[in-house]
Amino acid sequence: MEKKMHESARRLFEAAKLARPSIDSSADLARALNQSEQTINNWSYRGNGVSKQGRLEAQKLLGISATWIEDGSGPMFSRAEHKTESGGAQVTGQDSDLMKRLLPDDKGNVIVWERPEDLEPDENRVWIDRYDYHFSAGTGLIQWEVREKKALPFDVGFFKALGSKPKDCKLLTVRGDSMEPFLFNRDMMMVDAARTNVRDGQVYAIYFEDEPLVKQIFKQVGGGIVLHSYNAKYPDRAVPAESMELIKIVGEVIYRSGSAMAGGN
Repeated sequence: MEKKMHESARRLFEAAKLARPSIDSSADLARALNQSEQTINNWSYRGNGVSKQGRLEAQKLLGISATWIEDGSGPMFSRAEHKTESGGAQVTGQDSDLMKRLLPDDKGNVIVWERPEDLEPDENRVWIDRYDYHFSAGTGLIQWEVREKKALPFDVGFFKALGSKPKDCKLLTVRGDSMEPFLFNRDMMMVDAARTNVRDGQVYAIYFEDEPLVKQIFKQVGGGIVLHSYNAKYPDRAVPAESMELIKIVGEVIYRSGSAMAGGN
């Protein structure tokens, strides 16, 4: 059975993927941080998590905040040190202008709005609706239903960084506590419905035995999978190869937001 990844390592992988979408494995992260793959695995599955030196290297080389890796506090990235995929340089020019416009210093780095028309026009803004979904036994397809008509705005650069297309992405509301502390009840997650080929260890929205679920999926020898819940009170569920027709992959979870420990209120 796969071991549970240390929370600091999970945060490091999540941020590293945003900083450099090409990072998709322990080996990729090791190369980006000039570390051995064994060191990365030690951070991931040993009790102490990412070392202090490792956190500082991640901040230096990828611009990921060391304190965010350590305990999830503060911003994920340090603006002054955030590196780019192409040249490892600091965020400058157009990227810097974009950040200043989206997070203006004179507004406390917060833009408050009640109606879409309150926002300044922006050709790079993408609106994503919030959905529910169910599996249609008649057509064998996932059926999407708009749950709330109040869509949320995202910058097109957000999708480029994740390697996803806005048209493939849906916002869903989490229900239940099986994925705490990764996802809390009533958190919001974004699913890329084009990513239905399972990547080992990634989190997916699925339909299983007439129930919509969110689970981390591990591949097994012979074609089966294991559905893993982050919350230890929910046992893993093994799905053998001969029962894979019961699984419908809705999409990969590529983003989440919510109110952390207050999410279950």
